[in-house]
Amino acid sequence: MNILVIDTATRIEIVAAASKKTCAGVSSEAGASHAVTLIDSIDRCLAQVSLLPQDIELIGVGIGPGSFTGIRIAVAAARMMAQVLERPLVGFPTPLLYAAGAGAAVGDEILVAFDAKKGRVYGALYAEEGIGLPRAIVPPGDYDIAAILQKANPSATVRCIGDGVARYRSRVFESGKRVEDMTGLIPPPEAACRLARILYDADPCACADWNRTLPLYARKSDAELSRES
Repeated sequence: MNILVIDTATRIEIVAAASKKTCAGVSSEAGASHAVTLIDSIDRCLAQVSLLPQDIELIGVGIGPGSFTGIRIAVAAARMMAQVLERPLVGFPTPLLYAAGAGAAVGDEILVAFDAKKGRVYGALYAEEGIGLPRAIVPPGDYDIAAILQKANPSATVRCIGDGVARYRSRVFESGKRVEDMTGLIPPPEAACRLARILYDADPCACADWNRTLPLYARKSDAELSRES
């Protein structure tokens, strides 16, 4: 199956593509807005697997939580492509993308945390059970990183991913948990495309309507809070 996956919920822009023969990825820290770089990244990634946009059979997109602007860019681009190309679209939480690409051993847990400022992270905690995708212990949301770690199994190794881990390092490494620093991990393209395929295979009908793929913001924007005050 020819698959395209994009995620711009964080400062890392992730584009992955798989043809029936090969898989490739174009991922980098976006120096400018993802709106400036995403289309070029998609074009370069598709070229690496010798696909044209019309060859895509499934589109996957990270829906957040993370940067409000970044989430909107990826979801809007994915929805537009799904509508124009008339292809199925599957959305998934951005932390799940990183957890699925962590290469964790069975029994490990995976903390994914992106800096949300104000002393908090957009994060989640997953358990690797060796069957399908990692299972969410703490679902994606807006948290104090220490509160997520409190839910971790004391006997498990917790693989810690994301710039939120770097920002709040003391809270992570003073938590008393057995942690492994994987702060800079970028999900490999094979894991990204596999994630999209597994979710599509689980419910193809749900992926047929691109209107059902919505952003996961996890908190109100500053503008929304200002209007309410």
